Amino acid sequence: MIKFIRQIRYNLISENKTGKYFKYAIGEIILVVIGILIALQINNWNIENSNSAQEQAYLKRLIQELDDEMTNYTRIKENFTNQQEAINALLAIWNEPNTVIRDTTSFWRNFSRATGAGPWYQEPVTWTQLIQSGELKLIKDQKTIETLFKHYGFLKRVAANFSEYPTQTTSDIRKLTAVTYSEINFSISIDDNRPMRSNPELLDKILSKKKEFKALFVRVGIVATFHKGQMESLLESAENAKMILKTNLL
Repeated sequence: MIKFIRQIRYNLISENKTGKYFKYAIGEIILVVIGILIALQINNWNIENSNSAQEQAYLKRLIQELDDEMTNYTRIKENFTNQQEAINALLAIWNEPNTVIRDTTSFWRNFSRATGAGPWYQEPVTWTQLIQSGELKLIKDQKTIETLFKHYGFLKRVAANFSEYPTQTTSDIRKLTAVTYSEINFSISIDDNRPMRSNPELLDKILSKKKEFKALFVRVGIVATFHKGQMESLLESAENAKMILKTNLL
């Protein structure tokens, strides 16, 4: 093809047809420009299609991640509910003028459940990847981006709050429990995986410190009530973000 075009130019020059040669040259330049523009447009289409495919993949991953988050928030909310119920049962016993433990198995079960809350925050992998890689620009809808920033910002604030005061409160109870263990002739039996429940001396020691334990469990109960509400708010926030993400799916 190139040889054919060169031959035409050569013939025009050799026949001294300068006017026609210039017209042909201009036409050739126009064709080249058109070819470049078409090539650029095709390249832009390819890039746009690639970006769109990546965006859709990220949207689906974010939706799945939010589903996993909501499952986790529901589980944590249930844990806080169980913790509230356990604390209420313990407080009912400790509020009696003459405390008597009628069901030691139930007491130890509630005692364990009341101190069972711990750190729950999990780093959102897909969202973190989008931020750190700079690929957040692949998501075209501004409202979706704003919603995600709002949700994950709220999530971090709730997690940060929990890692400070609530975790410290639970730790205080466990420390008091450990100190109480050390004040008696306590040993861990290899054959008994629930040594506390078979140790009446330990139970008596805990009851002798009921004011201290009661004060700590009241604090934990308040924390559990507050963070149970936070889990409900996170569930609503995640559901809202998920619905907006779904509107961007093709």
